[in-house]
Amino acid sequence: MRVEVRGLARHYALGAGLAARLWGERPRSLRAVDGVSFDLAAGEVLGLVGESGCGKSTTGRLLVGLEEPSAGSIRMGGEDAAALRRRDRRAYHRGVQMVFQDPYGSLNPYLTIAEIVARPQVYQGHARGPDLDARVRAALEQAGLTPAGHYLGRHPHQISGGQRQRVCIARAIVLDPAVLVADEPISMLDVSIKWGIIRLLKRLVAERSISLLYITHDLATVAAICDRIAIMYLGRIVEIGPVGEVLAAPRHPYTAALVSAIPIATPGARRPAPAIRGAIPDAADIPPGCRFAPRCPRATDVCLKADPAMTGTLPWQAACHHPRPGGAA
Repeated sequence: MRVEVRGLARHYALGAGLAARLWGERPRSLRAVDGVSFDLAAGEVLGLVGESGCGKSTTGRLLVGLEEPSAGSIRMGGEDAAALRRRDRRAYHRGVQMVFQDPYGSLNPYLTIAEIVARPQVYQGHARGPDLDARVRAALEQAGLTPAGHYLGRHPHQISGGQRQRVCIARAIVLDPAVLVADEPISMLDVSIKWGIIRLLKRLVAERSISLLYITHDLATVAAICDRIAIMYLGRIVEIGPVGEVLAAPRHPYTAALVSAIPIATPGARRPAPAIRGAIPDAADIPPGCRFAPRCPRATDVCLKADPAMTGTLPWQAACHHPRPGGAA
């Protein structure tokens, strides 16, 4: 299923204190997501990357309907997602599912693995008795938990962290969704387990032609699974393009800084140190002009005054007044 996101925003109102209200100050808002646009084709994996607090997880939650957008639109297969949810929320969630970051926190400890994976089917009212059992077993097998019968009667605390994340994936695919959002699915796993989960997600995308939004802060894994990459900073996408090209020669200075932090396997090899300065600004107090300008090594007066639009030829674009191939400072 093709996903089209246009101008997506999620703002949270922040109440002004008593003193601020007495002085006539207007309430502020935290702009977690502030005008995000991208397309995601069937069978494609788009990596959404950025520092903690940049809005990438909120974007994922908006996509699956766990948050309501403040502005913008999401279209699934050509239809408006908000209208689809209003008409039939259950039908919407048959097509869009999420794999959460914390495999233990997202599983009910009082339910067995069989009950956890069956729950979406029960909610949808699509399967009962032997048919439900067969669907649960098939999902567990597809998620790499074989033989499925070995896990059905267990509880989450009785299996490993990697196995718990596979249970989360089984629960997400049991409804055969067209769109899957994976929010930091490997960040809480050991290194030896991470690559098994990445291979599993790649296989599911290939076999089921799933549209996968892969949310992460770990650029080292992006090249292994993603077709394209979108770099997010302070609520907006600042660069988007084919993953190999963006990582090899980033055009936006923020992307270049993230790439410089990727570990190199060659002993003694070093990447250039990131040239950015300071910390990410508060999303409730976004600076004027280019929101990256206060940290940018090549900011000029125009950067401090004007918000840059996306420039470049699709499929590779960057929101920068001074884009440079290779990310040179």
